[in-house]
Amino acid sequence: MAFPFLTSLRATLGRRVASIAVVAATVALTLSSCEKLQEGVVNVIEFPEHEPRLAVTMFVSPGDTAIYATVYQSAGVTDTAGSVPLKHATVALMQGSTVLAQGDSTNWAEPDPWSSFYSGPLMKMNLDQPLELQPGAIALVVDASPTFEPLVVTEEVPEEPVFEYVFEPYADSVDEGWGYVYYQHRVTLDLVNRPGVRDDYMISVEVKEVFEGAQWYNMANPAYPDPRMEYNSGCGCLLATDSGEDNVSLVNLVLESYAGSPDFPIEGEMRIRVRRPTASLANHFRSVDAYYGASGNPFAEPTSIQGNIPEGFGLFGVTTEVVVPL
Repeated sequence: MAFPFLTSLRATLGRRVASIAVVAATVALTLSSCEKLQEGVVNVIEFPEHEPRLAVTMFVSPGDTAIYATVYQSAGVTDTAGSVPLKHATVALMQGSTVLAQGDSTNWAEPDPWSSFYSGPLMKMNLDQPLELQPGAIALVVDASPTFEPLVVTEEVPEEPVFEYVFEPYADSVDEGWGYVYYQHRVTLDLVNRPGVRDDYMISVEVKEVFEGAQWYNMANPAYPDPRMEYNSGCGCLLATDSGEDNVSLVNLVLESYAGSPDFPIEGEMRIRVRRPTASLANHFRSVDAYYGASGNPFAEPTSIQGNIPEGFGLFGVTTEVVVPL
């Protein structure tokens, strides 16, 4: 007959011996790994070889007096020289058989200082008349041969946006304390939700101050959180959508625009600018915003920037717009 306490003691000793053995094995493996690390044993992971692709970008809208385009050969992350501009390439913007704009090696220039879309050399095509777009298809034709095969990207010109608005100047004042008070203009927009299609709108309330060289810039923010509309860093505007749902109303979108303080009011011109982008352009801006939102965040899911260049990178983006002075 075994005594209970002896049976328990044997079990306890057995578990301790097993634990000691596991710890000893772990220490031995760790020391062995450290010795290998000291001896320079490193697993090198090679970056996959990059296959150069054609990278093209162009944004167009009715009323443009100059059209910008970039045509590059992509480069891998280990290539210190970066992407290479293909200055031998030719581009053409066409509707049917009509050439609306065209560029070649003579059109390359440095980007305008205030352009947020381009950071390197680009094509700049000045137009004799503001750009006019007819309903229907519009095509970007790129010939970068012999480096790449000729490329044609086609989009449908979006319908011109229709909206109503109410502008309330100096509708609100905000007291920040310490004697600082500033004002807000308010704009209420009613947009159209067309049945059976997804409606996206790019919205700006823009200001152009009274000094030489002043440029239009957006000052609009949602007056309160609204799931139908949010600021998008890709376009630098408010991006509103019905998400393709016919039952989502796009009326009563309330915006605020900073109007300055009593001592330092913002003086100059104001306007509402509403643009309707193609679906690919709206998707591109959302992906850019998501990309920047995840950048530097180790817990964010990686995102890729969407485009519409077949077997390449970049985007051919088309918008229509309505501008109303305030």
